Amino acid sequence: MRLIPIKQATTLLKRMCDDKSKYREIKLFTAKKDRSITVKNTGTELTLIEDGYLHFSKNYSLKEISTCRHAVQAAFKKEFPRSNRAYLTTVSK
Repeated sequence: MRLIPIKQATTLLKRMCDDKSKYREIKLFTAKKDRSITVKNTGTELTLIEDGYLHFSKNYSLKEISTCRHAVQAAFKKEFPRSNRAYLTTVSK
């Protein structure tokens, strides 16, 4: 687990909405590690799991890139409203 700036975290999340992403799964935690976002890319579908302010899971098709990116960005803003850094855990393909 490593600490990264928020700008880098948002860039990684946007790249996960592409079917050619080099990561299979990304988990982002707040500094207190009480909130998190998990994004899983299967190659055809993206699963977004929010655990913190809201607790839910939703699947998005990678064919609709704009919808996928908007949902990931909105979830990130909900879970990390005032954060400057986030902890990152990745799983490569």
